[in-house]
Amino acid sequence: MCRSAKRGRPTTGRRPWGTGTNAPSPPSARARRGTARARSRQRRLPPNSFSKFSTRGTALNFKEIQLVGFKSFADKTSIKFDDGVTCIVGPNGCGKSNVADAVRWVLGEQSAKSLRGSSMQDVIFNGTESRRALSYCEVTLVFDNASRMFDIDYEEVAMTRRLYRSGESEYLLNKQPCRLKDIVALLHGVGIGKEGYSIIGQGKVEQIMNAKPEDRRAIFEEATGVMKFKAQKGEIERKLESAKDNLTVFVQRMDEAEKQLRPLEKQAETAKKYRAYSDQLKYEEVNTYLLRCDNFAFETGKHRERIQKAEKRLAAIRSESDVIDEEDRLAREEIARADDTLRALNEKLRAFEVGFEHKSGEARLIGERMAAVRRRAEQASLDEEASLGRIAEIARLLEAGQKKTQAGTARAREIEKQCSALMAKVHEAEAHLEAYERISDEKRASELSSVENLADVRASAGSLSAQKTAASERIEEVRTALERAGARKREFSDQLALCRTEKEKVEAFFASQAEREEELTETLRELARSGQKLSQEYIDCNTSIANYTNNLEFYKNLKNRFDGYRDSVRNLQLKAQKDPALGDRIKGAIADIVSTEQKYEVAIETAFGGAMQNLVTATADDARYLIEYLKRTGGGVVTFLPVAAIRPRANSGEIRRALREEGALGLADELVRYDPYYGNVICNLLGNTLVCDTIASATQIAKKYPRAFRIVTLDGDIIATSGAMTGGSKRKESGNLLAGERRIKECEDAIARKRITAEKLKAAADACEQERGKAEAAIAAFRTEVQKETASRAALAQKELALTDLISDAERDIAEYGALLQQLEQKVAGLESEALSAAESEDVLNRIRTEAAAEAAARQAESGKLRQERDKLNEEIAALRVESAAIVSARAAEEENAKRLTDERETLSARITADREEKERTASELSALKEQAEKVALSDEDRAAINAVRAEISRSEEEKRQKSAEQEARSERKRALLEEQQQEDEKRHRSELEISKAEAALENMKQRIDEAYGLSYESAQELRDENYDVSQSYNNINSLKRKISALGPVNMNAEEDYELLFGRYSEMQTQKEDLEKGIFDLTTVLNDLRDAMQKQFDDGFNEINQNFTVIFKELFGGGKAEMQLDYTDCDDPLNAGIEIVACPPGKKLTKISLLSGGERAFTAIAILFAILKSRPMPFCILDEIEAALDEANVDRFAKYLQKFSKETQFIVITHRKPTMNRADTLFGVTMEEKGVSKIVSVKLSEVEERLGGDTVVA
Repeated sequence: MCRSAKRGRPTTGRRPWGTGTNAPSPPSARARRGTARARSRQRRLPPNSFSKFSTRGTALNFKEIQLVGFKSFADKTSIKFDDGVTCIVGPNGCGKSNVADAVRWVLGEQSAKSLRGSSMQDVIFNGTESRRALSYCEVTLVFDNASRMFDIDYEEVAMTRRLYRSGESEYLLNKQPCRLKDIVALLHGVGIGKEGYSIIGQGKVEQIMNAKPEDRRAIFEEATGVMKFKAQKGEIERKLESAKDNLTVFVQRMDEAEKQLRPLEKQAETAKKYRAYSDQLKYEEVNTYLLRCDNFAFETGKHRERIQKAEKRLAAIRSESDVIDEEDRLAREEIARADDTLRALNEKLRAFEVGFEHKSGEARLIGERMAAVRRRAEQASLDEEASLGRIAEIARLLEAGQKKTQAGTARAREIEKQCSALMAKVHEAEAHLEAYERISDEKRASELSSVENLADVRASAGSLSAQKTAASERIEEVRTALERAGARKREFSDQLALCRTEKEKVEAFFASQAEREEELTETLRELARSGQKLSQEYIDCNTSIANYTNNLEFYKNLKNRFDGYRDSVRNLQLKAQKDPALGDRIKGAIADIVSTEQKYEVAIETAFGGAMQNLVTATADDARYLIEYLKRTGGGVVTFLPVAAIRPRANSGEIRRALREEGALGLADELVRYDPYYGNVICNLLGNTLVCDTIASATQIAKKYPRAFRIVTLDGDIIATSGAMTGGSKRKESGNLLAGERRIKECEDAIARKRITAEKLKAAADACEQERGKAEAAIAAFRTEVQKETASRAALAQKELALTDLISDAERDIAEYGALLQQLEQKVAGLESEALSAAESEDVLNRIRTEAAAEAAARQAESGKLRQERDKLNEEIAALRVESAAIVSARAAEEENAKRLTDERETLSARITADREEKERTASELSALKEQAEKVALSDEDRAAINAVRAEISRSEEEKRQKSAEQEARSERKRALLEEQQQEDEKRHRSELEISKAEAALENMKQRIDEAYGLSYESAQELRDENYDVSQSYNNINSLKRKISALGPVNMNAEEDYELLFGRYSEMQTQKEDLEKGIFDLTTVLNDLRDAMQKQFDDGFNEINQNFTVIFKELFGGGKAEMQLDYTDCDDPLNAGIEIVACPPGKKLTKISLLSGGERAFTAIAILFAILKSRPMPFCILDEIEAALDEANVDRFAKYLQKFSKETQFIVITHRKPTMNRADTLFGVTMEEKGVSKIVSVKLSEVEERLGGDTVVA
């Protein structure tokens, strides 16, 4: 039977878990806990997946390889493989190993060095002298998949990799684009990969022979099927590490959120209190407003009822006043009649006296004198009575002065009207008086002239003299009145000048205060804005302090946990913190004892490299102690740097010169800060190292000073003295070990600065608040002063008006008295003229005497009445004007009025004294005149008649006095009614004022409710509380306002911000729990995977080891060999190395490294066959692995290879004859055209059939 015939291969068991493109992946950080356990169960591994690879035989066949432009295969080349052993032969350099490289390249090789190139573009045909270079290369591997060994529904599986010279790469699966990961996963599922034993060349054999135990493990992991689990384990570990990093980030974010939540919660609570207080204040104010609206009608009703009562009483007073006025009118008429009677009696008396004048002119003169004296006495009595009445009135005015000032403008207008009416009466009375007096004087003069003419010349002369005396006395009275009017005018003018001066001061005050009010208001507004700004800055500053504090705690925790250090270093330092025996010997890690500027951190950390985590000790003994401790405790490996043992590395002269080059920043050992104690250590690690800004500058300097010193850049690129360049993208964490202490210092400095700033802001805010309080007090004082000055200005204006009127009245009196004085003087002159002409006509004078006597008596009486009425009116006018001035000027004029009344009372008292003296003088004069009259005795009849007339006169005068007394009583009653009227007016005014206040208060509250809450009376009804207690509303409202004010600045968005932040925090909490659950699940899966890997590796390794022991004896013809797990450098079974010990026949058992080259190669081949026996492979490519064997061993190798070809398809690249002799198919690689490989094939079975027997290839 032909040896090239295809051999059937049994199918294997189910595909192992976790391979292919549909393999489940670890859960995401946001996976829900409800499905975590289900996913965890999905990740559980089969208890032993190695059984699949223990099946003998396989149905997978490597059918063909197609090459286009790959290395020396410039033309499209196809090599079709059959079962059994296929040999590819050819001379050295013809390109036969390129076939193995092509297979390795498609299987996922990413290292150009492993493909014997410097870059991946080197695998593309680069051209020859006669051919141009190609722009791409492509290799396709075709597998028979009839048994569905590949988890894909195709009869054939074609895997293609294509590479363009531009660097673009493509992967195809049955001509469909895919990922390299998909192809690798598909191949791993059937035990094929670029690592391990799928492709074995001389280098692979040497690697098995010469590699370290831990590096040799990869081949056996591939052989036992653990490699694909190891990749999955790495993926799970990466996801686990990522999940832990995410958890750390979430914890940091949650810590930051918690720091923000605490002040935000307080702000939210403040906002909640503010809303509660505001709602309660709204409730209190709205219900108070509604109740005030309801009570307004009731309260105003009471006041209107009081007003009605007052108006009724005022009406009654007016009615009673009218009655009194009517009675007074009737009394005046009766007094007038009495005066008429008295005048008639006096005329009768004068008739008697005239009748008796012929008896004695002297008696007549005495009688006239007595009459004049009596009139003077009566006038003195009247003046005394008026003065006493005025004094009483002054007392009442002084007592009621304060009350009268409250009468207000209405009373002032009423007084003004009364004054106008009285002035009109005064003017009328003075006009009548002037006429009466003129007529009376004329008649008296005429009468006296007539009497004198009739009696004798002496009587006429005496009469004229008396008239002249009377006129002179009248002139003196007028002059006195004129002087008084002038004095009043001067007094009122002085007061007016003083009033206008004070008014000008007040107006000047108002003119100067308008700008001051605006200045104070603007100052208050500016202080309010500044206070609010300072408060917000203070809050922001405290928030920054909280954030920096969080960062500080975070960085300190990282430092205290020694994050970023290897486990061994971190664990040792953590133990050293608790154990003084360790802590005293460790000075610290390199990262802890040095520092540098931020911009150099990445460069310095790169320069230190792994030495960043080296621990510094004082002596080598300390280092030995710590190493022994690590060995005892299994604490891992740590590098120690004894200060006493380390010697510094000196900087070369070239590096000093290089400092002058562009881009050179400084020497690494000079750019760091450290204690001089550690100088040797730092100089040893950083000596002869230059720091540059960019890789371009570093490259230029390196070219100028080749291999003279090491160069690092700010980005972390490094150029070694060997010329090797390391660089690329750096992780964000680069520089973290050096940056830790700097970040802590930055946070502490920032916190200190922010706290100082916060204190300054707090002090500034407090000072601003104090200034604001002062400004508010200043505005309040200013407004109080303005209100006071406003009242003063109004009072001064009223006072000025009253004084102007009084001055006008005084000027009018002066004019009138002046005119009257002129008339009296003319009258005196007239009397003198009349006295000269009186004697001319006795008859005329007799007739005139009779008429003049009667008319003069009548005119005299009328003149006396008019004079009294005028004086009384003047007194009333003066009193009313004083009262008006007192009312208008209010309190400011009251004291002055009181002083004036006091002065007037003193004047009146002096006048009463003078009147009493006058009465005493008149009594003396009357006595003297009576004595003279008695001397001029009259007859009894005359006396009886005169006495009768006098008795009648006395009776009439008594009746007149009674009427006058009654009239005085009525006047007193009228004054009482006027006072009561004033009181009722005040009551009415107070009630009207209360109504106005209630209306204003209600309107203000209505405006407040509308402005504050936008509620009208109708819309406010919705908030009405029928059980609301208004008695405490004032205290409640003030208390709520104080509480709101005490809250200070309120962030009204705090509740919403808190809810949002708390929601994010809750979500982060859920995500954190999901992450923790995911980490737990990943850890569980990882542990299960580790257990499954360990079990599968142990089972497979033991089987391979047993097969190795047997095959070694068969290949070597005896001896002994085995493989052992090496735990020297690692106590983890999944990372333990593999040591090979062998004992060829006649030798001692020893490690493979001590065997000869051929023995080691043959031992490695024995291991390969042991693996193939334990796990038959679909195919295996062997690239001259038997080159180191001698002919006998090559023959043994070929035989064993042929034996195993029943289970595995072998493709052997060789130039050894024994191997060729055992091949089923030979492919020759030639270079007919220089630099271009071609394939020539031959099937040895066909040759044998033609030749008729076995054929040996020569």
